[in-house]
Amino acid sequence: MIYTFILYALLGLGLAASVGFLALHRPRRFFRVTEINASWWVIIVGLWYARSLILLGIRGARLGEPWWDTALSLGLLAAIDALLLVRFFSYLRYLREHPKSPHTAA
Repeated sequence: MIYTFILYALLGLGLAASVGFLALHRPRRFFRVTEINASWWVIIVGLWYARSLILLGIRGARLGEPWWDTALSLGLLAAIDALLLVRFFSYLRYLREHPKSPHTAA
């Protein structure tokens, strides 16, 4: 039960950070090298998190896994969430420091 709640929390947090970054960033040219470097990994991870949340809702969490498997999955999710949150908050800081930058104009 607690494992399922932690999975929901980590996946929801990561998906929120991914969607939040994309909503603020609003990439216009998806196939430019700079956009691929800046946005595509966030899009891919966001889609992966959305899929995982849907499957978790349908199937539920597996019980009876070894402790190291559970620790590894939660640790990797927390690490990816940390990367997404760093990306989101660093972009917020960038927007505050460059409010009229041509790169951020819609």
